Amino acid sequence: MTPAADMADPSDSGYELNEISMTEASVITAQCIVKSGSPWFDGHFPDNPIVPGIAQMNMVFDLMQQTMGPGLKLAGFKRVRFKQLIRPDTPMSVLIKPAGKTPNRFEYQLTADQKIVCTGFIDIHIDHTVRSPEQGNRI
Repeated sequence: MTPAADMADPSDSGYELNEISMTEASVITAQCIVKSGSPWFDGHFPDNPIVPGIAQMNMVFDLMQQTMGPGLKLAGFKRVRFKQLIRPDTPMSVLIKPAGKTPNRFEYQLTADQKIVCTGFIDIHIDHTVRSPEQGNRI
C-alpha cells in the first residue's frame, strides 16, 4: 500500500504532533491528536466521525520526516492493521522503531486509551542529502 509520496504538510494536516523525540537507536516517539474540526472528518463520516486510516499513516510519515529530515521519501506501507476506531480529540501515542534486518524499514504502532489502534511497517528511501538513521540525525 503506497499513499501519495507527497503527503500533507503537517501544518495543514488537521492534527498535532507533540512531545517528539528520537533516540540514538532511531526509536521515534510522539503524542498526537486529531481535533474535531480537522478536514480529515469532512467525509469520514459526518454523523459518526473516525480518524481515517490514511490520516494515521500520514501521521507516521510526517513524524519520520520531522525527525529524520525532509529528504525522506516514502517507499510504501506493509502489513497495516487497523485494530480500533479513533474518535476526534482522542490523544494518541506513536512509536516508530527500526524493523531489524530490513534496511530502511520501520515498524510503527499507534495507541489510544491504552489500546493498540494501528500497527504496520513503513518503508522509506533516504535522499543522499539526509543523514541515515544510523548517523543519529537527532532533533
